[in-house]
Amino acid sequence: MKLLHFIGLFLLSTLFIPFAKASTFEQALSPIRTGGAIVYVPIELSPNHPEYFSIKPQDDSHLLAWHFEDDAHFYQIEALVNGQWQTLSLNVTTAFYRVPLSTGAASYRIRGCHNYGCSDWKGSNRAVTEETDINAFYADNIAVAKFQSATLNWVVQGASAVSITSNRGANYSNLNPNHGSLSIDVYQETTFTLSIADFNGHKKYTEITVGVIPERVVNKSTKTEHIQPLYDINQDIIHKTLVAFDDAIYFATHDKKLVHYRYEPDAQTESKWQLIWERSLSGEISNPPTLYNNKLYYSVSIFGGKSQVCSLSLVLSSQHTCTQVKQAQLYASPIVVDTTSLPQSHLSWLQKIGITPIESQAVNGIYVFYANGDIALHALNDLNAQPRSFAFPQSIQNEVIDTPELFIGAPNTNSAGWLQFAVRDGSRLHGLQLPIAQSSNSLIERAMSLFSFDDAATSQSQNTQTLNQAWSAEL
Repeated sequence: MKLLHFIGLFLLSTLFIPFAKASTFEQALSPIRTGGAIVYVPIELSPNHPEYFSIKPQDDSHLLAWHFEDDAHFYQIEALVNGQWQTLSLNVTTAFYRVPLSTGAASYRIRGCHNYGCSDWKGSNRAVTEETDINAFYADNIAVAKFQSATLNWVVQGASAVSITSNRGANYSNLNPNHGSLSIDVYQETTFTLSIADFNGHKKYTEITVGVIPERVVNKSTKTEHIQPLYDINQDIIHKTLVAFDDAIYFATHDKKLVHYRYEPDAQTESKWQLIWERSLSGEISNPPTLYNNKLYYSVSIFGGKSQVCSLSLVLSSQHTCTQVKQAQLYASPIVVDTTSLPQSHLSWLQKIGITPIESQAVNGIYVFYANGDIALHALNDLNAQPRSFAFPQSIQNEVIDTPELFIGAPNTNSAGWLQFAVRDGSRLHGLQLPIAQSSNSLIERAMSLFSFDDAATSQSQNTQTLNQAWSAEL
């Protein structure tokens, strides 16, 4: 009891100690537990001061503005006049204030106050001249995996305060009033609203929505009496992507991997198919990769309408190259055209029927077929070099989903001997001629072209060319 009596007297005395706040403020108390009782002791408590205190010059005044902190009730503003701080207002309840130029102020300072006291003074730290507007507000990804973060970015002008709120209850205030970024964890689809304030209490808004990539539910097929060699390897295979080469298979999975298995007949395991390597992907592969010169070439479709093309060495899987991610949908696999490695049987067949093999030569390179009909032609040995641009003719009306087939035009047709792409377009099939590496008129030039062909790396840059349609037929 004596202890409680002493604490009570101490609390009463603190109301009159010299360092107490002015009589207009209350004493802040904080509960503590001592023994079996809870008592309250005095503490110093003040609100936050504005991080940004901005000035916008006008013809006859200075407009002052700041972010109104949640724990502040009002603001006090002073001006530096003739080297002395003079009070402009002791009770500003808005986030802006107008000062006539006639006051002769050289600079300003502000502090926030509430029932228990005031913050430290904050001097003006930025001048603004532009009109208030939102230039950009975007996220680095429009959808992220659950529990992953999205980075929000903004660029504004003429703002005195910037904040971001979400429809999930989040509130991020006192942000950089010019530009900045903010990383936020996203657990479900969330709409973020950017709010900026001018110097007269008006605000502008814009919003973006970030989705969450749904989790994939994998249902394994039923075991049957038929031979199912890959059933027990426990991979969620995209069966359309499977490529077999020698005693090895390569395929993509729904969980964004490229996988290599090899058949080992002497393996001391239940399954003779042994995992050699796995490579994580930035998206999914929709069609079988293309095999060329001990490399796999494949297209990756990335969530949000993005894509890229990659190559992977079969000899050394660490040798992996990809193009920059492009804002374009891509499903078809690349087709590699190398006229120097056409099968000799094809060339002999052409010669026997009176067609000069030169006529079948096309621009070498890696042809990439985007869903919208655009074609990028990359160099054979450098995916990162600037590609040439081609396009399908307007007669092809549907998106390119399947990989076109490469073949040589048959005899007694208008395109005999020409390399062509067979492209499926709904219920029709189109034959498109590949671009020719060079046109030669003389016999010498034509003979020389047998030994030297232009390719995507050496061809001169040009505008987008449309491939010629050789034929079209209903399926």
